[in-house]
Formats: sequence, structure tokens, C-alpha cells
Amino acid sequence: MKKIAAAALGLCALVLAGCFDVEQTLTLEKNMSGKAGYAMKFDMKPMVAFMAGMKRQMEGKEGPPTAAEMAEVEKEMLASRKSQTKMPTKEEIAKKLPKGITLLDSKVQEDGLKFGMNMLFGFDHVSKLQEITLKDAKPEQAEEAAPSGPGGQGPDLMDSPFGGLQFKDEGDTFLVTSPTNNPLAEQTEQADQMQLSPEEKKQVEDMLGKLRVAFKITAPFQVVEHNAHRKEGNTLVWEYNLDSFEKMKPEELAQGVKVRYKK
Repeated sequence: MKKIAAAALGLCALVLAGCFDVEQTLTLEKNMSGKAGYAMKFDMKPMVAFMAGMKRQMEGKEGPPTAAEMAEVEKEMLASRKSQTKMPTKEEIAKKLPKGITLLDSKVQEDGLKFGMNMLFGFDHVSKLQEITLKDAKPEQAEEAAPSGPGGQGPDLMDSPFGGLQFKDEGDTFLVTSPTNNPLAEQTEQADQMQLSPEEKKQVEDMLGKLRVAFKITAPFQVVEHNAHRKEGNTLVWEYNLDSFEKMKPEELAQGVKVRYKK
């Protein structure tokens, strides 16, 4: 069973993006100060049946896994998850923040194979958000187990929550941009190389289909132009899932989040 647990963790690189929900929020004040939220959720529960099925294959068994087999796999995955995905504490996060950034709140959610973290930062200027780095705040075990940036693109999401955010003062206007990477590019390629059965491929696709990436900006300024998916009052919302990522053209991915405001 230890080998199965190890295999499950190894497959996180393949399916974690699909069991992954991340939301970034940015609330701007007229003096460019404000609050920034970062919430991420992981759900490894859908991996249980997949890993139990792989175990049966390695043992030369046929047919779907039994309830007892799935329970055993879940138990091993939970033990491995708890030992290798410890979240940083408020104190560990706060000591790493640059001048001008404060940690207003930090909460960890843990429910078996479902876990996540919410962080709320205060900033004196939006341009400083890209300086946030939490790499050394994570315990060594957690750092080794944490997933890399989406699809191998960009920084680790826990290392640099707003690493791609850019602010450009244009005089009468200002521009806010943030890259949008397809977190399934590498994972989809790996799935193709694994030569999965039709049933296993369907399971992986179902897991990857749970992906959600969202970015929200609320500001008291007049919008000059934007590429948001929708507008809710003073809030612009960008929201992506597996289907929307697959339909996006390379130039759309390269452009990412973009909004220009009039001061």
C-alpha cells in the first residue's frame, strides 16, 4: 500500500490541476492601496477510485475496486497528504512579506482529502503585490510535495501568489495585467503518454474537468477597456475552466487578464 500511496502522490502532477480551484481578488482604493485575496482549494477525493483501480491492475486483478479496497487507498492517501502538504502558519507567512504588505487574515481548511487555504493581504500600493514570496515560509516537507506552477509554467502558486501581476502608470490612465496560463497543457500531454484504458482516461478527464481559475478586480475607477468575461457592478470577473482553456487561442492566453482604468 505504501507504493500505491507514493504513486498517488506522483500522479498529483497529472490530476491536481483538475482537482484545483484558485481565486484571486483585488480591491483597489483611489490612492492605489487596497486588499488582495488568494484562495486555493484541492480535492484529492476523485483520485481514490482511480488509484484503487490501478492497484488492482498491478495485482493482476480484473473488475472495479471493492469498497474495502477504496477505503484502504483513501486511508493511505490521507496519511501521505497530512505528512507532505502542511500549510504555512500566519507567523511564517507574515515574516516573509515585503514592506508595504500586511497579512490581514489567513485560514486553513482541512477535511480529509479536501484541503485549502485563504489569505487576505493589505497593501499600500498595488505594484508591491508582485513582491510577495512565500517560498521560505513553507516547511521543508511541504515544499517538496507542493505542486509546481500551472502546467510547469510560471512560479509556484504558493511561492508567489501575485507574481505575474503588473501595474503600469500611464498618466491619465493605468493598466493592470496578469498572465493566464493553461494549467492542463503539461498534464494533458502526460495523460496521453500513460496509455490509459478508455475507462481510466474518462476518470482522468472527469478529474481534470473540475479545474477552476478565477480573477476578480473591484475598483472605483472608470473602465477604459478590459477583456473580462463579465462585469458585476464595479467588479470585473475572469473565470476559466477546462473547456474555456481548451478553446483559448495562444494569443488570448498570452494576453491574460487586462484592464485599463481612467484615474
